[in-house]
Amino acid sequence: MSSSLQIAIISSPNFREGENKMMINLFKAGVTKFHLRKPEHSSSSIARLLKKVPSEYHNRIVLHRAPELLNDFELGGYHHRSNEPLREVPCARSRSLHQINELQVETELLDYVFFGPVFQSISKVGHKPKVSLPRLAFALDKLDAKPKRPLVYALGGIRRNKISTIVETGFDGVALLGSIWGKPDPVAAYKEFNHSLQNMSRLHIR
Repeated sequence: MSSSLQIAIISSPNFREGENKMMINLFKAGVTKFHLRKPEHSSSSIARLLKKVPSEYHNRIVLHRAPELLNDFELGGYHHRSNEPLREVPCARSRSLHQINELQVETELLDYVFFGPVFQSISKVGHKPKVSLPRLAFALDKLDAKPKRPLVYALGGIRRNKISTIVETGFDGVALLGSIWGKPDPVAAYKEFNHSLQNMSRLHIR
């Protein structure tokens, strides 16, 4: 487990008005890992959005579902679907996991993974946890025994009041979607979450 939780932001699945400006403001606010996921949209429409974001921020963007765009943009990573074969890419590789046994399979080939849902999902109705927190804590502790292990981000139902529980369970980071895009001001929501995270980190250091 990392000394402090890292934050990954997952984009809204649909395009939003002024989304490029929101992305830029999130990067300026400190976001270092932004997952660009638009499952129902074409790679050409995703490319148009990327072109509206300054290239200086492209290495903070992790792409979903459109690997051909890695030939046109120098992005920070590629996120694989659960059943997608691992690709040879010139950037970080990640994947979403949902079963506890998956934490011991091929994870040494990944830079980080999302695991969830850890709590009741904010953005997906009826998306509930399948694994108890004690079992997750045991699995994450077991993962530490590997010579090379990926960082593990908690996914699903991540709210500020869950930070302490997430830290105690042994996660390295959190992946935020509903807690960011479900708010009137996504950038302010990120800043509030990050502020709570920094406060929690200072308490643990003491």
